[in-house]
Amino acid sequence: MINNKTTLYFFLLLLICPFFGEANNITIENVALSNKNTNTKTVEVNFDLSWDNSWRVSSAQSNWDAVWVFVKYRNLNTDYWQHATLSLSGHNATGATIDNEDDTGNGYSKGAFVYSASNISQQTVNYNVSLSWAYGEDHQGDDDTFEINVYGIEMVYVPQGRFALGTGGNEASSFYTFINNTSNRANPYYVSSEEAIDVGETAGNLCYVTNVNSGEFRDGVIAEDFPKGYQSFYCMKYEITQGQFVDFLNTLTSLQTGQNDFVKNKYGTNRNSIQYVTDQYVADAPYLPYVHGSHLAIFNYLDWSCLRPMSEFEFEKACRGTKTPVHREFAWGESTYNPDDFTLANLGAFNEEITANYSATLGNAAFSETLGNVGGPIRVGITATSTSDRIQSGASYYGIMDLSGSAFEAVVIVSSEEGRKFDGSHGNGLLSNIGNYTIDGWPQLIEANEGAGIRGGSYVNTNDQAYVSTRGLAAICYPTNSGRDFVGGRGVRTAPKN
Repeated sequence: MINNKTTLYFFLLLLICPFFGEANNITIENVALSNKNTNTKTVEVNFDLSWDNSWRVSSAQSNWDAVWVFVKYRNLNTDYWQHATLSLSGHNATGATIDNEDDTGNGYSKGAFVYSASNISQQTVNYNVSLSWAYGEDHQGDDDTFEINVYGIEMVYVPQGRFALGTGGNEASSFYTFINNTSNRANPYYVSSEEAIDVGETAGNLCYVTNVNSGEFRDGVIAEDFPKGYQSFYCMKYEITQGQFVDFLNTLTSLQTGQNDFVKNKYGTNRNSIQYVTDQYVADAPYLPYVHGSHLAIFNYLDWSCLRPMSEFEFEKACRGTKTPVHREFAWGESTYNPDDFTLANLGAFNEEITANYSATLGNAAFSETLGNVGGPIRVGITATSTSDRIQSGASYYGIMDLSGSAFEAVVIVSSEEGRKFDGSHGNGLLSNIGNYTIDGWPQLIEANEGAGIRGGSYVNTNDQAYVSTRGLAAICYPTNSGRDFVGGRGVRTAPKN
């Protein structure tokens, strides 16, 4: 953690810089403020941003990785943190593209994507970034003083395109195209637009097997607003880490943390390292996935960071992309996997690594079969090395890590009436007084007790739960602040249209 203190203009600037290690290796340094304009009520937030293994390609996947950057501030006349509103223009980063969009409806944004302006191949990037903070829009004064945090989350761009739901196989409760009866699941269902989708036992409709764990609500329409995965979006490259969740907790009020810090009660269990020490939350192993999560706590984190939950359609798109589906495939596009127990070194550190039984030919992932007596999840992105390919690293078609295994992914489901109300709205950075998300277009978990579920398997499950199209537990929802040791998640954000 970097702790710099600088006085500039009317701000007292205290940077608390998230550092997420080798697999989530963003650094944000040298924060400074400049060019305050009291007429437009804006000021530039300048910082150096770097991360490793960045790419941008214009063929095949035609995608790139990016960092979602956002700013939090605390007026020293208050005891709470707020989300900084950014201008739509006036941002700069030499050698990089900065994308944002109107998040407020009146010409302001809540963050920005930073990524390479040209094609590059797996390299370290360094950018001098300048963001325009519209402090007047946040009702802050010219002479106020602030504490400021700058955050970055590594993301991957998933391009627009047609893709398959299901494989035509018999994965548990998988999607398929209804042909003539519910026992015939030979045809996947193809999503070719964001238009409404008819569901039910009529030829050509989307269909799926229903049960208490995968959801019992089937007939009807999935509305146009529901994120179907056809439209381009950004997905977190890794699952939410314990370090990232601690960053979140440390900006909440004492009342808000009570709804979100259940995880501290599980300190030392299943490799959970989050605890409360001397008036702050800390993570002894910040590079491990956040587990003991509930859908409520994960949704709250996503609202705080101005991301949104991933739909289960987007989950399958993020895994297989536009490729032809393979029966019982994992996120790396094959049905085979490495079943051997990993041997680990540097446990809990930023360089935790697999030192034995890493396969050079089969997909490597964190299942119950491969973790032996580890007792919890392993470092995010641990299966990717500087020389590994998609299969060895267990990566998705687009380069997203740990979608099969590790921790279950919290998703919004279509086999629930509440889930189908999801309209894809982004978080606004503002939680309620008790620490819950405030987005009306998301499933209302507490009131409905449904609407979200889990996909992708976990370190406590056998490999069959990690098939891309398995939906056997899709409707399992944890809507309170009490979590489960196998539940984690990640956020997505619809790509800006500019």
